[in-house]
Amino acid sequence: PGAKKRTGSLPETPPPPSQGVQAFVQVDNTDAHPGDQIHVFVRAQMGTESSAKLGSYTGRLTFDPAAVAYLGDVKIDDGLRVTNANGAGHGEVRFAGAAAGGFADLTLYEGTFEVKQADYLSALSVRMEELSAAGTLSDLKKDLVVPTQVYLRRTAR
Repeated sequence: PGAKKRTGSLPETPPPPSQGVQAFVQVDNTDAHPGDQIHVFVRAQMGTESSAKLGSYTGRLTFDPAAVAYLGDVKIDDGLRVTNANGAGHGEVRFAGAAAGGFADLTLYEGTFEVKQADYLSALSVRMEELSAAGTLSDLKKDLVVPTQVYLRRTAR
């Protein structure tokens, strides 16, 4: 009672760009309460008119450690992927990946967190440091868009 139900109103992904690439944050439960566990995802979406495939990336998921607490990473079986959670206590998880032929799964990071405050969605953001195309190694970051909204991932895990 009194809690805002936002699940129905949140889209799963932002509208895809026609050009370039987009990186955004998703959660699997927008109605989680303090003490609940959530999955947080960083995803990429290639432009609808782009023929490029994502070949490598580095980025940082930033969060307010008073709002959500890092519990662990979830392994993604596609390409070489690494995570550095040494800064998680201060609100940062670094992640990177590479796949010579390009990634089939455009989930760049997935982690498990514990909700500490009800209004935790605004505490989550992503900053991409590098995005390169498979094969050509061309810089995709120059055409990067990062929406500030958090999206709902409607998947059974």
